Amino acid sequence: MALNETVIEAVANYNFKANAERQTVNADSHQNRLQLLAEASLAQQLNRMNSLDPAEAASISGVVSSDLAEKLGELAGAVANSQQLMKGAQTTLPETGQG
Repeated sequence: MALNETVIEAVANYNFKANAERQTVNADSHQNRLQLLAEASLAQQLNRMNSLDPAEAASISGVVSSDLAEKLGELAGAVANSQQLMKGAQTTLPETGQG
């Protein structure tokens, strides 16, 4: 006895629906795994950005300190130069040409 066409069609539709649902669940699971991976990666990068190891902190401190010392030296030179100019301006000129 041959199977009824509606039964064959119903079984085919059920199989198709079950396959589609499985693929949807797999896609959702995959997307969730990728989201977790992205969040973990972002957290790791932010942690690296927010923390310095001692060697890196010391080198940054050294650069900032040397730059500050250089700027203070330049400022001291400018002040000394200004003082020399002011001393020159305060000096009275010699009287010449008086008879």
